Amino acid sequence: MKILVYSLLATVWSLHSYAQQPTHGSVYDLYTQTPIKGASLYSNGKLLSSTDISGRFTVDCSNCTVTITAMGYESQTIAVKNSSTQLMIGLTAASYNLNEVKVYAGKSDNNLQQPKSVAILTRQDLHRNDGLFLENSLNLVPGVHMEKRTMSGGQRITIRGYGNGTNFNGTGYKAYLNGIPVTDAEGTTILDDIDFSILGKAEVIKGPASSLYGSGIGGVLKMYTLKPATYGTRISQEALTGSYGLFRTNTRVEYADEKSSVMLNYGHQNYDSYRIQSGSKKDFVSFIGDFHSNDKQTFSVYAAYNNSNDQLAGQLDSIQFAQRKDTGEVPYLKNKGYVAFESYRAGLSHHYQFSTQVNNLTSAWFTGYKQSQAFAVGLSSNLAQNIGARTAFGLNFTGKTITLSGTIGAELQKTSSFKKSYGLSNNITGALTGDIELSAMQYNVFTQWELKLPQGFMVTAGISNNYIEYGITDRLTNSANPTHKDQSGHKTFTPVLTPQFSVLKSLNEKVSVYAGISKGYSPPTSGQVVIPQISQVNTGLRPEKSIQYEAGAKGTLLQKKLSLQVAVFDMEITDKLTSQAVTDNSGTVLYTMTTNAGGQQNRGIEAEAAYTIQPLQQKVFSLIRPFVSYTYSSFTYKQFRSDNNNNTKTIDYSGNKASGVPPHLLNAGVDFISKSGVYLNTTWQFVDKMPITYDNQHYADAYTLLQAKLGYRHAIGQHFQLDVFAGGNNLTGSRYYTMVFLNANFSGTAPNIYLPGPYKANWYGGFNLNYKF
Repeated sequence: MKILVYSLLATVWSLHSYAQQPTHGSVYDLYTQTPIKGASLYSNGKLLSSTDISGRFTVDCSNCTVTITAMGYESQTIAVKNSSTQLMIGLTAASYNLNEVKVYAGKSDNNLQQPKSVAILTRQDLHRNDGLFLENSLNLVPGVHMEKRTMSGGQRITIRGYGNGTNFNGTGYKAYLNGIPVTDAEGTTILDDIDFSILGKAEVIKGPASSLYGSGIGGVLKMYTLKPATYGTRISQEALTGSYGLFRTNTRVEYADEKSSVMLNYGHQNYDSYRIQSGSKKDFVSFIGDFHSNDKQTFSVYAAYNNSNDQLAGQLDSIQFAQRKDTGEVPYLKNKGYVAFESYRAGLSHHYQFSTQVNNLTSAWFTGYKQSQAFAVGLSSNLAQNIGARTAFGLNFTGKTITLSGTIGAELQKTSSFKKSYGLSNNITGALTGDIELSAMQYNVFTQWELKLPQGFMVTAGISNNYIEYGITDRLTNSANPTHKDQSGHKTFTPVLTPQFSVLKSLNEKVSVYAGISKGYSPPTSGQVVIPQISQVNTGLRPEKSIQYEAGAKGTLLQKKLSLQVAVFDMEITDKLTSQAVTDNSGTVLYTMTTNAGGQQNRGIEAEAAYTIQPLQQKVFSLIRPFVSYTYSSFTYKQFRSDNNNNTKTIDYSGNKASGVPPHLLNAGVDFISKSGVYLNTTWQFVDKMPITYDNQHYADAYTLLQAKLGYRHAIGQHFQLDVFAGGNNLTGSRYYTMVFLNANFSGTAPNIYLPGPYKANWYGGFNLNYKF
């Protein structure tokens, strides 16, 4: 009997002990999957625990409500029903502080500890306007200017004056989406198929970041798709309609629990346009999922399919633009110009926390697209596939007075494309004029280390070694085509070393200053590698290179209500690509080739400030936030000429202002949020006049834009959340351009170079309705 009693007591005690087991888990950045150190967990106002360097925590809590807070992140409250549950809690960055949190080099940290100019756009920032066009948000970032050729395609992003070397798509910067490179191995970035409406976060690293990300003198753009922020199942329907036939819908299903989170979204977009033959139609399907097998290991999956068609009407000349004409270029109209783009992306990443000292993030991806474009004089077709992988080991060593953390990794990407071109006149396809197969490969190894010292000092040093290879096969070179100039060739560039070094000093917990130096590079395109007239590889061609000196200060003042950031930089670009004519003894031009000659010096100032006012409880508004940002650019050519021939026809552009860069950019706005749920976002933007030719004889006029959005958010019962809104763009009816085609120089008849924006105010309205089970 005694044995039975003792057995029962032991069983009850063991069950009681099991019920009192502590709850374990991790807190991490929702979009980057990086652990958040120092997050606090509260229940009923009592501090239960804080996360360690790996984001892990342990709390004694069962059937209780826990609130998780971390500096720079939105707080989250969850119900803990079973103390044995392994909790995985993802937090999103807070919307209204410039200096709280940034994620750089795969780590979460206070922005005051980042020795570089980094900008973060939260979901709130991305949707302060209609949320469909990234330029409305990105152009508020000092040092960044985004243009586009069509309503939602042909985007060109210039960061610190670099990236406008082509009038089509983007070069000179590196772009990622959910860790998958959007930029191909040739250095070209196409954003036509990115669904900006479902982005949850975007990050811009300004200036060379080649020590971690390879090619890109301008910098890096990292985009992240929206993810479920809270536990449970949610169904959302979003709809927007507006002027000129604008119509957009998103239908989304989300699910998240302690072990996983998934999101599936279908979006449809249509636009008739304010301009002749400039309509657009797009369809997007996106899936993203995070799966936590335990608090050490996370698998992430991303897959997307996109199909778009944007019509092309060509450009306007300066007179047509000044007179606000609704017309296009005749060849484009006769050929019914368009860009059709169909793409898919798939990526898998694995994050593993080996210990508090070692972690690894490895990603692999496969992307592809089919592009068809009818333009003024031809029809082009491009079929491309990208495959690649990236791995990075994070290392952390903590001592009594110093901390050393670092990243060691490698990235490889290969692009295989098949490009064909045909003649086109009056929408009738002509003969095959080009048939090129391209194999481009970029790969690099990198490392970067941070040493935190006493007295608030931190030293950062990194370096990468970058490799570039191009292989080109011209399929028109055959016995049946003896007069064709062969464009085949193979070139392996000399590896490029790109180091960076910086020092940061924290003056106190609220203010820091820094200074640094970094190097970057951008490769030539495949079309510049081969000289078709002589069927030879341009063996002497080198990537453009840069060295940047930067100093800045960041801080929060007045009880963290006032946020400030200032950066000054001097970027020297060398080995700029230019043309060189090869002549015979009589001076007759035999052919033209691309060569490295001259440079450019970009000196600038970037500043931004925001003041957050949170009135007392009895006031009408819960938040008032005025903000301002300013960019000053003094960019000039150095020893840069029209060609490298150095004869009487050579024009020296040295000392001239760099074309395509406004000297002054100014943005200002005010955000209001009321306690009743009404909100108002207002933005004013000034873009200075800018030279559009190397000789500085022609300028694009300055313009201003005024935009506003008024909305109302309200919870309906316990399950529904409603957001209704209306807004307007270009409220003052300014004449402005969405892109200018840059030229070396021109005289006589003005060329067609302007792509105009809507000449008058345009409006939109919509709603977001979601139901949470």
